[in-house]
Amino acid sequence: MEAVGALVDCGAALAIGLILGYRWTLGAPWHLVAGVIVGEVCAVTYFAIAIWAGRNWPGMLEARLVGMIFMGLVICAGLCGALGTWFGYRKSQGRGLFRDRGFP
Repeated sequence: MEAVGALVDCGAALAIGLILGYRWTLGAPWHLVAGVIVGEVCAVTYFAIAIWAGRNWPGMLEARLVGMIFMGLVICAGLCGALGTWFGYRKSQGRGLFRDRGFP
């Protein structure tokens, strides 16, 4: 249950980062910072929902596992958000994922 929530959270960070990066208007390095912030907000949201569910339904979640997953999620969700904004920013400029304009 906890791992499924973490996977959904990483997917949400990637999707929100993609939308943010596609609509980003500032310079290039700042979109990565915004993506990391989006990922961290998603990780904190996961932790808050897990605490709420754990307090309202005792025995549903294992507290140690939620903490361990949250520690990994702080890193993974930040990277997913940054990856999403990077890809969205490149897509908004008309580039592909790895191909630049100079190459066919």
